[in-house]
Amino acid sequence: MRPILSERQLQEVMIQFWTDHFNIDQSKGDCRWLKVWDDRKVIRKHALGKFPELLRTSALSPAMLWYLDGRKNVKENQEDRPNENYTRELFELHTLGVHGGYTQDDVEQVARRLTGWRVQGRKSGNFYASNIGKVGFRKDLHDDGEKKILGRVVPAGLGKGDLDR
Repeated sequence: MRPILSERQLQEVMIQFWTDHFNIDQSKGDCRWLKVWDDRKVIRKHALGKFPELLRTSALSPAMLWYLDGRKNVKENQEDRPNENYTRELFELHTLGVHGGYTQDDVEQVARRLTGWRVQGRKSGNFYASNIGKVGFRKDLHDDGEKKILGRVVPAGLGKGDLDR
């Protein structure tokens, strides 16, 4: 009803479009609490803005980090390796499409770029309601090496800045 009755019909139509495009299933863990924040701070705020800004904000959205396991994405070590779940969705659904010209190596390299981001859930350490959804970056969990993605080199040592290259 909102897209029909609103004085800002285009904005409401785009909000619905981006909500479907950057789908988050509320039934997965803490997504039920985090999705409301995502709707307000990501989709509504950027519905008529620039796509790269929407994409970056969505990538660091607490709900998206939770839903597509970005909160578990760490640099490779003896026990773990970078989680490719979000990266695959980023390529296949959010940007290039299933046959978009990227390789498995590109998926792995982008997963490395996205390591180290964390989101506070209900069961993360000492629980305080005000910290649910707090996003932070842990340099010790980030792969700070050089990456090559879609033929372009991302230099080593960027830390958080890896996300913006």
